[in-house]
Amino acid sequence: MKTYTIRLSEKIKRKNLFSFLLLVIFTMTSVVTFPQPFSNPAPVPLLTSGTYGALAYSGITGSATVNGDGGTTTATMGSVTFMGINYGVGGAHNAQAQADLADALTNANGRTNDVTLLAIQDLAGMTLTHGVYGGPSSIAISSNGTLILDAQDDPNAVFIIKAASTLDINTGATVSLVNGAVWSNVFWYVGSSATIFSGSKFNGIILAVSSITLNASATLVTAKLLANTGAVTINSDVLPVELTSFTASFINNSVELNWNTATETDNLGFEVQRSEINVNYSLKYNWIKVGFINGSGNSHSPKNYSFIDTKVGHGKLAYRLKQIDTNGDFEYSSIIYTTAGEMPIGFLLHQNYPNPFNPSTQIQFGTDENTIATLTVHNVIGEKIETLFNGELSVGQVYSVTFDGNKYANGIYYYKLQTSKQNQVKKMMLLK
Repeated sequence: MKTYTIRLSEKIKRKNLFSFLLLVIFTMTSVVTFPQPFSNPAPVPLLTSGTYGALAYSGITGSATVNGDGGTTTATMGSVTFMGINYGVGGAHNAQAQADLADALTNANGRTNDVTLLAIQDLAGMTLTHGVYGGPSSIAISSNGTLILDAQDDPNAVFIIKAASTLDINTGATVSLVNGAVWSNVFWYVGSSATIFSGSKFNGIILAVSSITLNASATLVTAKLLANTGAVTINSDVLPVELTSFTASFINNSVELNWNTATETDNLGFEVQRSEINVNYSLKYNWIKVGFINGSGNSHSPKNYSFIDTKVGHGKLAYRLKQIDTNGDFEYSSIIYTTAGEMPIGFLLHQNYPNPFNPSTQIQFGTDENTIATLTVHNVIGEKIETLFNGELSVGQVYSVTFDGNKYANGIYYYKLQTSKQNQVKKMMLLK
């Protein structure tokens, strides 16, 4: 252990002593923490820009494969393959996405800081919980350094990190997500340009006023790259293990889990975890491993997975997936809920939970006969905005689906379960 001896000059005035000692502590300490946790901020509303893996104003260049949509206002698209819709150059959809991105930038930059980082520009060695962290002109994670974002078992934890000017994720640097943190709830506001260097592992949504550069040979990038006035350069794949659905249903005294991925990178597999919860949906979880399903390694095409949990009793259950990479890194899915032992009598449509919600909520439903049914979501004027289920319901099964409100505005929404014989409507509130 090193011992530091510091002699203070008599010229250092008492009123400056605290600031001086604070600077010394930051200089000598390798791991910096703050009094936490803060209040959980609402996600930054992305609206139409939220479907993009890469969005630019003055062109997208490079050669890579990107999960999500892509488009630019002007210039060219380069040799980038998009797993979603390629909106090309110009057009009304790209224009609307850029307008929504401009609003998202204003929203993120206008958030009140829980911590103003002052002279601390290197985030390496820090562990942050949910909150808003405002930075100086530039923020970086130094080479081979690690920033840990800790959700503390709250899958809705939101992290907003703001750099007034530039963001640099240097060679070999890592943004690590632990204890349920989700990459799509990590927002990086960048006042000018962002660069992700080779060998780095990055998680989050970059909202850049100007440009974004993703260099070749980045190890793993799970991100959205959204640039408002400049270009996006992509030379490494942006292919997270992207879950497109995760559902649970109670069948013959067992819980059947089904999930799908759009893309996978270095996916070893999924550890299935279960927790019993009390009748009030307490957020105090006791997770246990109930199974493991092998992943598909690297894939650019949709994959389907299922798991049947036969060792269940009665009551409310929570499930999540621990997705594990081949190098041991892992990330948790969102949590879904189901009820074991409760069979629908007649027409079952539970009130969504949580309600109000931000950004997602669970809806359980079922019937006492085999029938075709649809579960849809409508806005306050009755327009259908999303179909959550469209298929056959089996007698006696309780189904559970997730409604993700990330791309929708605050307000009242309605969900409707409809069969050929009857329908039922309930109200829910999205509160960001």
